[in-house]
Amino acid sequence: MGTPLHISKDLDLDLESLIGQCVAVLGIRGSGKSNTAGVIFEELLNNNYPMSIVDIEGEYFGLKEKYEVLVVGTGDGVEIEIDAGCAAEIAEVSMEKNVPVVLDLSGFLSEERTEVLMEYLSSLWNLAGTLRRPYIIGIEEAHEFIPQGVKTELKEMISRIALRGRKRGLGAIVVSQRSAKVEKDVLSQAGMLFLHRVVHEVDMRVYSELLPWRKSEVKEIITSLETGNCIFVNGETVRPIYVRERATFHAGFTPSLETVATPELKQVSASIIEAIERAREGKGRRTRAQELEEQLARLREKLDEKEAKIAELEDTARTLGYIKVEVPPTPVAEPVRHELVLSETITHAPAEAEFVPHMMGTAHRETVEERSATRERISSEIGWGVIGVAPTAETGSEVSVPTLPPAVRRHVDRLVARVERRSLLERRVLAFLVTHSPGSYTASQIAAWTDCAREMIEDELPHELLEAGLIARERRTDGQRFQSRLKTYVSGEFAVYLPDIGEGGLHAVTQQLSERLTRIP
Repeated sequence: MGTPLHISKDLDLDLESLIGQCVAVLGIRGSGKSNTAGVIFEELLNNNYPMSIVDIEGEYFGLKEKYEVLVVGTGDGVEIEIDAGCAAEIAEVSMEKNVPVVLDLSGFLSEERTEVLMEYLSSLWNLAGTLRRPYIIGIEEAHEFIPQGVKTELKEMISRIALRGRKRGLGAIVVSQRSAKVEKDVLSQAGMLFLHRVVHEVDMRVYSELLPWRKSEVKEIITSLETGNCIFVNGETVRPIYVRERATFHAGFTPSLETVATPELKQVSASIIEAIERAREGKGRRTRAQELEEQLARLREKLDEKEAKIAELEDTARTLGYIKVEVPPTPVAEPVRHELVLSETITHAPAEAEFVPHMMGTAHRETVEERSATRERISSEIGWGVIGVAPTAETGSEVSVPTLPPAVRRHVDRLVARVERRSLLERRVLAFLVTHSPGSYTASQIAAWTDCAREMIEDELPHELLEAGLIARERRTDGQRFQSRLKTYVSGEFAVYLPDIGEGGLHAVTQQLSERLTRIP
């Protein structure tokens, strides 16, 4: 092990392992999660690891008892008051001069808080792309900024740092008391977890997805955790630990009748203050025109990133080619058409009575006219509109093949068209999983079969396919696994047609979608 971080007597982390890492510290209030986050920050500060801590309750100024940490924001306790107009300059000084910063947002209104944080994190992201040096961002009450099921510009920025910051050296420590309210993609991608006690059933379900145990075991173990105890998860390592108490003043302690004195706090050196003041010169609150110009610059940056990603995927497609799925020909002489079709044998049969299989499985003699009338009546009654007759490949005998109603076929076409508009990576992953259903596969296995880069599968997850329910993802001891959920998806998506088409119709839809999705280039 390289430089150790002493988290508890049971656990020492390697400092190098935190570079570009996403760490999640979860648990209800009073479970010890804030102490765990504070211990991690203390260990990083002991090793001069550059960082910023997003503090919405004003709890982390206690780090100044032992470390030279700059507290910025507005209101009591901050050393430098800032607004959105100079947030970017503070972030630049922090990263360029390795100044630890506590961004105290407790004195801001909601809109102001969002604006300041967006400017601050955007500046860190852009600068990290140039400097490429280790830096970590701690985010308290993360569910307030990256809520599950809600899309905001700030959430997109934080998720980008947590999921894609590794290549820039950016890491994130997300802390929350409500696991179920935090964006699931961020939690599922966290390489390191500290899971303290939770009591809400929805939070317990999140833990069940993160831990490789049965749900009953998860509930029994998690509810029995005492304050300070948690389950540490790092890859295949899953074990209980007791996190040591932080060495600095914990301003977020639970109040009691005992008198708690605020300790003497270290002050940041005058040279740092001067550097910040110089950076702030001429950086008053921005005009509306300046705000629009900066917003336009951010949009252009996003557009450049998307165009670069498109170019990268197109280059990958040209290099690796497309997945080719061989679909065996159907054993039918010719495809069923949308109108009543009679085989050549029946078409040229004499008008007199002859022995043919009846549509409902019985046998009797009937004329061509009677058979035609029977088929039209059945077609009308079951609502499928079309009944075709074709000889089988093996015997040449005729069997009836009902087709799906027009409304169902249109629904299938829409779904296929929607998938065709997805990225090449998503189409490849979906085609592979549908073809190899019902198996589940890791990103490495999918990459080996599809000739896609494992990092692309991990970093550019098929979010919309996951949200739609076409594929599923679960966390196991050997990492994340993906599998097709096409059958389940069809059961829900086409349930409205069930009274008319029956279970057989749902099966036909599943087969048709399976064949068409695997043929999409």
